[in-house]
Amino acid sequence: MNLNKILTIPLGFPALSRIVFPNDRVLLVPDAEYAEEPKTLADIVTVLLENGFNAEDVQILLTDSEEFTASKTLQHRLPSEVRILFHRPSRRDYHALLGVNEANEPISLCRDLIDADLIISVGRFYAKQPQHYFGLHTAIFPRFSDSATQHRFAETKSAKHRQLQAEVDEVAKLLGVIFTIQFLREHGKPTKIAAGLPELVLETLKKG
Repeated sequence: MNLNKILTIPLGFPALSRIVFPNDRVLLVPDAEYAEEPKTLADIVTVLLENGFNAEDVQILLTDSEEFTASKTLQHRLPSEVRILFHRPSRRDYHALLGVNEANEPISLCRDLIDADLIISVGRFYAKQPQHYFGLHTAIFPRFSDSATQHRFAETKSAKHRQLQAEVDEVAKLLGVIFTIQFLREHGKPTKIAAGLPELVLETLKKG
């Protein structure tokens, strides 16, 4: 697998170097598992910078529970201009209202997500979905929502899994998420990578 090649020519896009816009704020958003893989995140940042993205415009969003680990294992792997941001689910001032779901409940998200010009999510693709996996956009929601939303997702019975996944997909649509990097893992190791438009990434990885 060649991360550089796959990311440089993303599915559904022109070459990565051609989608760079000056001063665009690029937010790299890993799921909980890839937040614990600093080498992978640093490698992705390296590819972005090699293709014309400015280090001062690239940021990585993690949760507050990952702050200690990131300060020890990730920050020193990155150029000093690349900032790591931390979401605090219990702090209202870290959130912004994106909209409401079908039950008329507020969709509250980390303000940094809403302010970003380009969101690049990073996650693991599962052919057989675990209980708390809600598709390609699990890296974004409810991971970077408020505490109440996270609790609702954690407590909802598995029978409503499809309904919750539809909500996750709707949040990604409202945010305008158009770029994802997904790793298909088998027997504990990544066996395939796809990057680009979420629908094309999903189609590619489903083929195995």
